[in-house]
Amino acid sequence: MRMNRPVVLLAIVAIAVAAMTERFIAAGQDGGAQGRGAIAARELAMSVADGFTIASVGDVILAYPQAQNPDPGFQAVLKILREADVATGNYEGNIIDGRSFRGSAPGGFAGVPEVAADLKTMGWDLVARSNNHAGEYGYEGLLETNRHLDQAGVVFAGSGESYWAARAPRFYTSPRGRVGMVATASSFAANMVAEPGRGEWLGRGGQSALRTTRYFMVPAALWSSVTNLRQAFPSGLGFYAPTNDTADDITILGQRFKTSPAVTAPHYTFDMHPQDLRDVLAMVREGKIKSDFMTVAIHAHHFRDAKGGERGPNVVETEDLDTNPSVPDYLPVFAKAAIDAGADTFLGTGVHVLRGIEIYQGKPIFYGLGEFFRQMDVVGLAGLGLGRGDENSPPIKYESVIAVSRFARGQLTEVRLHPVELTFDVRMAQRGVPRLASPEAGRRILMRLQALSAPFGTTIAVDGATGVIRPSAGRPGA
Repeated sequence: MRMNRPVVLLAIVAIAVAAMTERFIAAGQDGGAQGRGAIAARELAMSVADGFTIASVGDVILAYPQAQNPDPGFQAVLKILREADVATGNYEGNIIDGRSFRGSAPGGFAGVPEVAADLKTMGWDLVARSNNHAGEYGYEGLLETNRHLDQAGVVFAGSGESYWAARAPRFYTSPRGRVGMVATASSFAANMVAEPGRGEWLGRGGQSALRTTRYFMVPAALWSSVTNLRQAFPSGLGFYAPTNDTADDITILGQRFKTSPAVTAPHYTFDMHPQDLRDVLAMVREGKIKSDFMTVAIHAHHFRDAKGGERGPNVVETEDLDTNPSVPDYLPVFAKAAIDAGADTFLGTGVHVLRGIEIYQGKPIFYGLGEFFRQMDVVGLAGLGLGRGDENSPPIKYESVIAVSRFARGQLTEVRLHPVELTFDVRMAQRGVPRLASPEAGRRILMRLQALSAPFGTTIAVDGATGVIRPSAGRPGA
């Protein structure tokens, strides 16, 4: 029987994780009465106190402080964050003091220095710091942002002054237990990827990356178009001609095209970089050994479908690929490998809209939580001009959720989904600030999540203004 690609990838990663587990067990075996499996199970067990909650959100792009914003809908959002034992999300962008910054690359998303303390005041404890905007102010800007977060007491993971500092788990101690995070990105700033040393070179810091190779999967009926283009440009459209082309695998301009009888429609598939995957999973395992609860975050803009996307209600549809909710095939493989390595929850960000939710081994996987703060039209140092404008910010990017996961006796008991709106139709100065969604928008958001999660075997019930997932209603995973 022919196995599909995600199943094969998951099997390969499972073997790698199992090998890591065996090495860990062997290293920890003391010859006592405890068996090998008992030691592994104990170290990978969730040990937070009953009632532990973690609030997870998507991308946080802040220009200036907001905690004192008196809007009741916004303050209701902060109440949800603050009542959780831990609040987490992806901090996208930088925190820069323009009066003193002398970095090499002044441009892109940036908040004023006061934003760091404001994040703490609003309720955030633990944030991911690896994404495609992390390098917009150069290496100096990345480190300055980290310093501001450190000074404010906001723990971050995913970037640092060395390769292993970027990879390493970071920890926040809550009243119900110590919580770790490992963060990485498959959509990253190419000039900011941390690299390990080799030879006499000490390596460099930057951000944690999970590199991927993308393949354009082409149906047989279209394959002649690819081969004709390749034959018309025998140099491969690049400085060096590729030498490993085959009848069904061709490289053009650095992009890989494949075909097979199983490909019935154009789509994308991905391979993960084996060393990146190995190192990230090793840090997940180390983080879980040192904590009571472990979360893994990835910033990923990839999608599976070659077409698709929507802009929102009453808006003319266009080909808007950055609102495509399809999940790339490597993301479930990575998420499940992370959980097998010790993660208790998985946070996906990057794509600008919501994606489906899966329950695997009793642990929640959020494939995409969309935007949470979206002040991208007003961010940046003074003098850089206006933001990108409404044409790049369709309404659907302004609808998301706060996912609050509750645990007891080492198990997930429920995920409660609070719909939020990021106030699209207001002046730019107020745009992109989350508020609890209106009843109409809340229903629309939850219905969208129900449809996106159903293929993963996840049932979302509607309880008043919120959605609820209970493990018994979701597929436990295999």
